[in-house]
Amino acid sequence: MGITHYNKDQVFISFRGKDERNGLLTLLKQKLIDGNVNVFTDDKLTGQPLQNLFGHIRKSRIAIVIFSKNYAESGWCLDELVEIKKCFETEALKAVIPIFHRVKVSSVKKQSGKFGEKFLALQNYLLAEEVDKKKIKRINSRIKRWKKALKIVTEIAGLTHDKNSPELAFVEKVVEKIIRHLASIAAEEGRNSTLETSETPPVIQPNQIIYNVINIRLHRSKSLENFKLSYNPEEDNKSYDLKPSSPTLTRSASNLDHRDQYGPFPFEALMVKKQNENQRSIANIVLKKTKTWHNLHFVSALLFGALFVSYMVRSKK
Repeated sequence: MGITHYNKDQVFISFRGKDERNGLLTLLKQKLIDGNVNVFTDDKLTGQPLQNLFGHIRKSRIAIVIFSKNYAESGWCLDELVEIKKCFETEALKAVIPIFHRVKVSSVKKQSGKFGEKFLALQNYLLAEEVDKKKIKRINSRIKRWKKALKIVTEIAGLTHDKNSPELAFVEKVVEKIIRHLASIAAEEGRNSTLETSETPPVIQPNQIIYNVINIRLHRSKSLENFKLSYNPEEDNKSYDLKPSSPTLTRSASNLDHRDQYGPFPFEALMVKKQNENQRSIANIVLKKTKTWHNLHFVSALLFGALFVSYMVRSKK
């Protein structure tokens, strides 16, 4: 299959040197390099400082862990595994691919069989003749982290190679899996980048309200009956016209078009409704004032009558 060039991606490979350096690791690393995949392996026989290796793990996209029969005898390898687990859980690593090279998955997960024997030997070596309680506590805590990392990483879907399988065919299968992961990671990061750099929505200008073609003319009038609103959807980008002599376009709510009646801003319908309400309000006010005037007139007549009667009575006396 064709292999894409991932010049910014890196694959970190954790392995036990004496098991893999001159075998599976060499073939796998070369195939990845041929496929333009950046690969990091600790090629120093004495090993790099752990903090340097941890830095390479954190920079990587994918970690490959090659479990072999002597992997668990190295505290160095197990410390790498703990860091790989940590980075995978925090998503600093996008994928972890465990490879079980001539060891059973269950043996690694439960630290049983020959793999378990090597792990037990390492524990005994670290605790042998140690009398300092604080140091013993730190060692036990370290062993506990190793066991947890072995359990979690072995539960990730990986690949198993036994001694009867052709090594080249197995390596090609591993490379194919790595390429699929890198392609998926690149696609996901591309989608996230697109979302982050997408254009912001255009800003609506003050004169662009929904239709962008609203032209309002207010007409000065002596009465509410002559107050009208003009709307012309054919005109665009016109300024407000407040001159008294402006021509008017009179339309009632009954003959408004569909957009006027049901759009988000039915100006004419609202104004006609408002005008009718105002007219009713004025009529009510006038009616109330008229009734008040009639009542006052009646009271005044009664008072005048009373005064007239009183005057006539005095005159007869």
